Amino acid sequence: MKLAPYFAYGTTQKGFAHHRRFAGLLGEPVGRFRTASAHAVVVPRKAACSNPGCQYIHRMGALVAGVEPLRVEGDLFLIADEAVAVIDELETGPAGVGGPYVRELVAVVSVDGTSTHTAQAYLAREPARWRALVDRGRADALTTYPRELAPGETLKPCCLRTPGHPPPHDVIDPLESVTPSLGRTTPTRMSPRA
Repeated sequence: MKLAPYFAYGTTQKGFAHHRRFAGLLGEPVGRFRTASAHAVVVPRKAACSNPGCQYIHRMGALVAGVEPLRVEGDLFLIADEAVAVIDELETGPAGVGGPYVRELVAVVSVDGTSTHTAQAYLAREPARWRALVDRGRADALTTYPRELAPGETLKPCCLRTPGHPPPHDVIDPLESVTPSLGRTTPTRMSPRA
């Protein structure tokens, strides 16, 4: 069976919620790796999650290319096609429902510099909007998704109402106030108080 390299930089890293959920498919990482070219993990400062495949509200991270001089560190897994399909549904959204990520190939190198791979990774579908969050001080561009965020997952409202339901899950979008084309902010919508 051929195994595909998969670069996990967020909640599918060992010790985080989605690794615990999919440990049987992901297995153990083969090592710690970092992107060979410039990338950042952009992490909003406010908990949200625009991923309809994810059941948690948390400080989600998005891999954004071209952020010099940063290189992102994460776990490298070797996974079967079955695991790729499951992670695809988690990261890109269930069939017919688009998620915030796109699967692309990324060159990674082991942290000790002895091994390289071209790995599948999930990058931000709208990188300019994620960069705009950083520019406006509402997100941080990091080299590593912070371990202290591991216990910070809270179930989304849909999962509290209907525990164990399949995706899609509620979308709580950290990009909501950033226009798609120009990266400008728009007024935040206020909801009436109950």
